[in-house]
Formats: sequence, structure tokens, C-alpha cells
Amino acid sequence: MRGERFPRVQGIIGMVVLSMVLLSALALGANRPVSWSLLMIGVTLAFALQVAATFTNPVPLALQRALAPGILFMIAVLWGWVQSTPGLLHHFAHPVWDVVPDAPPAISADPGQGRHAVMRLLCYAMVFVVMVWTCTKSDRAGRVLKAIALFSGALAGYGLYAFATGTNPILGDFTNSGIVQASFVNRNNYATYAAFGVLANISAYLHVTGQSDDDVRRRLEAFFTGGWIYALGALICLGALSLTQSRAGGGAAVFGLAVFLLAWGRSDKHRSGNLVLPLVILVVLIFIGATSATGLLERLIATDATEGRFTVYPAMIEGILDRPLLGHGIGAFHEAFRPYIPLEGASGEWVRAHSTYLELAFGLGLPATVAMLLAHALLTWQIWRGTIRRRDNRNRVFPCFALGCIATAALHSGFDFSLQMPATAALFAVILALGFTQSFTRAEVDAVMKPEKTRRRNR
Repeated sequence: MRGERFPRVQGIIGMVVLSMVLLSALALGANRPVSWSLLMIGVTLAFALQVAATFTNPVPLALQRALAPGILFMIAVLWGWVQSTPGLLHHFAHPVWDVVPDAPPAISADPGQGRHAVMRLLCYAMVFVVMVWTCTKSDRAGRVLKAIALFSGALAGYGLYAFATGTNPILGDFTNSGIVQASFVNRNNYATYAAFGVLANISAYLHVTGQSDDDVRRRLEAFFTGGWIYALGALICLGALSLTQSRAGGGAAVFGLAVFLLAWGRSDKHRSGNLVLPLVILVVLIFIGATSATGLLERLIATDATEGRFTVYPAMIEGILDRPLLGHGIGAFHEAFRPYIPLEGASGEWVRAHSTYLELAFGLGLPATVAMLLAHALLTWQIWRGTIRRRDNRNRVFPCFALGCIATAALHSGFDFSLQMPATAALFAVILALGFTQSFTRAEVDAVMKPEKTRRRNR
């Protein structure tokens, strides 16, 4: 966005929010109420500064185009708040309140957890808005991408160190020997984070080395003057990912990489050579992963079609159909699902559904779930358009990176709950904002922003 006033202030606000999001991963993935509450407080303060800054700058095109997805998202969040507020629409209260007639009834079976869930969703929305403002400048977008790449590489390095030494000071009693978890309490959650790291490092490498330049000497110079750290980061993240032994995480990462490379390679006739280097990188990554993932391969071979989650999914669908419009309450899955657990799955404690889509539908109900998924679909569609319409490869890498991460998260969310981990979800909001903001061409931005600036000068 041209003509931005106080760009340094915007850069500081954005990097402060990004720092909080990244550092939250060190607090067990922000998987405890105190962690996500502190993240919410910090993001809210930064968002207040962002709101104050909006009075000095025109609203960027990306934020204008995010209005429709934002309304859909907020409809779902608002419904989650209604569910979690005792006394509202008490005629539609959950049947569980019949057992405690003296308590004020609510639509949700667990209003307390519902309020926490609403708080987290609002936090992610504020992260998205702040990062949209921040990433309107391509140089700031580049710094955001590099920060994600460097942090994820360092976190993966820590995970490999903990794996090699058998000690993990961050996790302590949560350490699961023989696998890499880094600072996350669950290997599947970290697998998604590591996959984001692989894609971030590859994207940062392509951004730094300038793939639009056909001069081999300049590419080598770019590699040895900084590009190498991102190539190394991609290998470290992939090694950590493979050693999580997460089957769904590994498959989702491969799918995300494939989507990224397809998005990067498809373009007009002038970009026919753009796929060569990424394919070389992919071959190297697959080789490293295959040679370091013995445990993962063993788990893949030993996969049982009757695994617990697949026997329980039909019961979740039954629960959804019992309250298809109202839902059982966002965040209330643990308590509300107990009556539906079949005998085959009774040996486990089903805190999560192991499918974000099913848990959303179970908690929010179908209408609100459709609104939330449609909001993400609209953002994804614009990001996909950006991978085609953007001409400059250095900037086109941003929507390609975001599209690869979306593909990874979308597939993994079908079988696990990675995006229900606050640190991962907050980072995903950053990535969505980065890809969405940089998916608009300069011509599109100028066509909208120049008339706005003219109107401001004429006042």
C-alpha cells in the first residue's frame, strides 16, 4: 500500500504480534489456559494499537476484501458465544441441564469451555487483522516469512536435540521418548507445525535467491550469502517431522508440498523453468525423510483399518444429527460426547474428536460450521487466484506458501486436531493473512487505493 503513514509503527505492531505467536509455541503449544489467556491479552493490546493506527491510513484492499469472510467467521463465533451464555434461548438448552435443574441452562453442555473457545477464536481473528495490515508491504511480508522460517527451524533443531539426548527441559513429564515433539504435548500437533516450517523455509529460500533471475552466478551468491540457512532449515524441519512418526502429519505434509510446487510451477510461458529447483529440493527432502523415518514407515505398515477413531466417527455423526442446528456447544465435546461413545472406543478418553470438522459440527451445529468453513474457503480461493495472477516471483511465493500450508492443515484436520492447538492456530492465522494480503496484484491495489487517497486529499 503506497502512501502509508508511520510505516515503522505498523512494522513494530506486526512483529510484536508475530513474536507473541511464535513464542507461544514454547509454552507447550499454548495448550494451557494461562498460556492462551496471556496470548489473548497481548494480542488484544496490540490490536487496540492497530485500531488507533487505522485513523492515519486508508483501509488496505485485502482488509476490504476480507469483509465477507470476516462476517461469516464472526457469525460462527457469535453463535458460540450465544451457546455458552446461560439463560439465552433457554428453551433450546442442552438436555444435560435437566440433571441440574437449579443451574441456569445453556445451549452448550459445557459453557465454561465454550467461553474459552470463543476467546481463542477472537484472538486468531485479531492476529489475522493485524498481520493483514502488516503484510501490505512486500518487504514486511518477507520479514514475516523469514521469521517463521527461522523460528520453525530453530524449534525443529531443539526437537532433534531433545530426541538425541533423551531430555526435553520444556516438556518435562510430557516427553514421549523415541519421537520428536519439540515443545508440543502431542506429536501430531507438532507435525503440522513442522510441516509449516518446511514450507516456510523452502519459500524463504526461493524468496531470497530470486527465482526470476536466470543468472546462475547470482543464484549461487544468494545461496552462500543467506539462502543456505533456509535450505538447512527445511532439512531440519523435515527430519523433525519424520521423527514425529505422525502418519496423518506426514501424509498432510507431502500433500502440502505437492500443492505448493504445483502452485509455484503453474504460470505463463515465461515461468516454464520455475519448477526445476523446487523439484530438486523436493527430491532431496523426500530422500532425507525416507532415510530418517524408520519408525514412521513401521507405523504406516502397521496401520489397522479398525483404529479407534474410525470406529468412533459414526457415533460422532450420530451426535451431530441429534442436534444438527443448535450443536452441543463449542468446546463441549469432551463432556457432551460421553453418552455416544461406543463399546469399541470406551477404553479411551475422548477429549478431542480427532477430526476438527466433526468436532466443529458436533459443537457449533451445521449452520455455524458451514459459515466458518465457507469463510476459510473464500480466503483460500483468493489466495489461489494470487498464485496465478501475481507476476513477480518474489511476491508470488507468499500466496504459494499459504496455499501449501492450507492444504497441509486441511488434510491433517480431517484426522487430528492440530489447528485446535492455540500456537498452531495462531500461526495459521498469520500465514492466512500473509498469503491473502499478498495475493492481490499492484494494479488491483492501485485501482482501489488511489481513488481513496484522492478523496482524502479533497476533504
